[in-house]
Amino acid sequence: MIKFFRKIRQKLLSENKFSKYLIYAIGEIVLVVIGILIALSINNWNQNRLKKKQVDTYLKSIVTDLKSDIIVYERNLKSFDKHIENISQILNSNDYKQLKVDSIYTLVNRTWSINTLQNRTYEKIKSTGLEDVLGTTEIDNAVNDYYSNSVVHFNYYVNWNGEMTNRDDIFWSFSNKFEIGILKVLNLNSISYKQDSTKRKDELVKLIESTIGRNYLKNAISRDDYGSIIIKGFKSKAENLIELIEKQIKE
Repeated sequence: MIKFFRKIRQKLLSENKFSKYLIYAIGEIVLVVIGILIALSINNWNQNRLKKKQVDTYLKSIVTDLKSDIIVYERNLKSFDKHIENISQILNSNDYKQLKVDSIYTLVNRTWSINTLQNRTYEKIKSTGLEDVLGTTEIDNAVNDYYSNSVVHFNYYVNWNGEMTNRDDIFWSFSNKFEIGILKVLNLNSISYKQDSTKRKDELVKLIESTIGRNYLKNAISRDDYGSIIIKGFKSKAENLIELIEKQIKE
């Protein structure tokens, strides 16, 4: 092709057809420019295709992380609901007194699971500078809001709830008359009590029915109720974000 154009140029010059040569030269320049523009367009298209592929990979990974977060939220909500149910049973009725002492202690004892939300994919996205080009403005804002606000606030709440529970847990810290048991998860049921079971039960019931005991249980319910409200909000954000991302990926 280059030899073909070169022959045309040489022929036009040899025939002194300068005007035609000039038109030809301009045409050749235009062709070269068009070729460059096409090459740039193809390169940009390829770069955008690779970038979209990378973004889609990150978005799919975020969906996986969000689904893992939702499991954490649901586990917390289930735990809160159980705590509220157990404590309400004690505060609203004397029927619990018919239970064995360790069963009563299980009702008032508040435990929670280790809670870890997944943000590894988002950290990778930030390191590559793609946090503002994940798709629509709605998705960009939703992703950044979830990881910059919801995840941070959830971790803050979990730490606060743990600190408050440990600080106020009179059934663990302040009851020097009631001998506590061993958590079953430790599988140490062979450890015996020095305190008589009847005495243990009497002291535990006294503590539960005391003003400080009832106030502790009411505060525990309030914290669980508050926790349920904010975690339902986090869960809803995660679910909405999954819906947005999956719609973006399909497009």
